[in-house]
Amino acid sequence: MVFLSVSLFVWGLLGDAGEAARRVAHRLKVYTGRLAHSPWNPALKEEEGLPPWQRFLRRVGSALAPRSAAQRLEAELARAGIPMRGEEFITVQLGVTAGLPLLMLAATHNLAGAVVLGIFGYTLTRMVIIRGKAGRARKFNDQLVDSLAIMANSLRAGFSFFQAMDTVRREMPDPIAGEFSRALREINLGRSVDEALEGMARRVESPDLDLVVTAVLIQRQVGGNLAEILDIISETIRERIRIKGQIRTLTAQGRISGLVVGLLPVFFGALLLVISPDYLKVLFTEKAGLLMLAGAAVSELVGFLLIRQITNIEI
Repeated sequence: MVFLSVSLFVWGLLGDAGEAARRVAHRLKVYTGRLAHSPWNPALKEEEGLPPWQRFLRRVGSALAPRSAAQRLEAELARAGIPMRGEEFITVQLGVTAGLPLLMLAATHNLAGAVVLGIFGYTLTRMVIIRGKAGRARKFNDQLVDSLAIMANSLRAGFSFFQAMDTVRREMPDPIAGEFSRALREINLGRSVDEALEGMARRVESPDLDLVVTAVLIQRQVGGNLAEILDIISETIRERIRIKGQIRTLTAQGRISGLVVGLLPVFFGALLLVISPDYLKVLFTEKAGLLMLAGAAVSELVGFLLIRQITNIEI
């Protein structure tokens, strides 16, 4: 009887400890955003709350791609501000890259047109991510100047650096509010301020934010007036944004000309493949035609890179 009582007592203690550990692990996952249904990431839900079509996309992507590739893609989607899982985007990309060309091939028996459509579909899905990342980074940089001003004023009012970051989180819109919110959650969970700021800089991939983080880390080591430092950096970034705007205006004609000249051959080639595939069939069936296509592709790429190098002026 004594043995049984002691066993039940120990089992009860271990059960309570295990349940407490599970609750703590759940809360940590919620705070770090690892749970898809967390309040900080409401667009990404667990399968139980998903519509059937979204569950289908996720399961197909999980079967086709390794988890590591899906996680890397999910990080890119987060930087682009696209609320999709990596597995879901992989399924959509596969459908656009392979599914639509197969349907076109079955309907028209035009292999060349299907190949061109597949290349165009893959390029389109990648461009969505690239454009999303660029737009989100540009929006972040535009908000950074005002955020630095808010932090500097908060520090002058007697707030701590942590409280100044919280003020930015409350006063500014996304995407900068979301990044500051994540950094604050990491600090609340025990991560150092330096590590949280460095992690935010890696996620955003912004030279302006790298400048801010570097200045803050140096100030935390050697001391100084952080509010004044933030004011100086804010003015520097504001001047850089103004000069970049002037450069984009002056180089707009060259960039648009390069885009039009580069897309015209592709557009007319695709149009001819749809209207009169026999007219261009020789380019895909003869060795000389394939060499001409390869030379044209290389020339297009070289011309695009040259125009981009000329119009891309670093500050």
